[in-house]
Amino acid sequence: MIMPRTSDSDARLLAAASSDALCAARWERIDLETRRPGAGHREMLLARAAELAMSPVGRDQLMSLALESGALTGDPEASLIDLSDRSAERARIAQIVFGRGPRRSSETEALVIQIEEEHARRLGREARFDLLPERLLQDAILQELLWDHPDIPASFDTRLTMLCSVPRLRERSEDLSSGWSWSALPRWFNAFLKRAA
Repeated sequence: MIMPRTSDSDARLLAAASSDALCAARWERIDLETRRPGAGHREMLLARAAELAMSPVGRDQLMSLALESGALTGDPEASLIDLSDRSAERARIAQIVFGRGPRRSSETEALVIQIEEEHARRLGREARFDLLPERLLQDAILQELLWDHPDIPASFDTRLTMLCSVPRLRERSEDLSSGWSWSALPRWFNAFLKRAA
């Protein structure tokens, strides 16, 4: 299986998401060092990185890499993902992932809801719900770019969940784009608040 080369726009998206993860990891380290001076920060950062490595969210995978990189090297400018063509490695990972069998659709749906709610929570601060379809599409692209990438720490089952979420994230983005109306916002927002409570 030969994977397509990463397009320039996909590479920019991945670079931006990596930069966000590095920045967030840096702030998490500063926060940890401020709140717990003298504690075993390195071990705590590595534990958090291991926890995020189990997440099927591409941005969490990048954050896991950023925390691990920051804990081990302390280099805030470290590159998280190698964008070179690694088709043989990716094909090996894909073959193993495809051998895992089908995922339950409920797991995929739960992941899409989780990603959508996280974006809605962030966008809610700015009241920019019109950006939600774009953010979901960006996450679909990240999931597609990362599920078989050799650099992420995800297990094969986690990678399969990431792969299975791609079509549903794209579909949800299209649903929100085509049917988005400001009159639906109060219903959507109330449903979101009930789920968050």
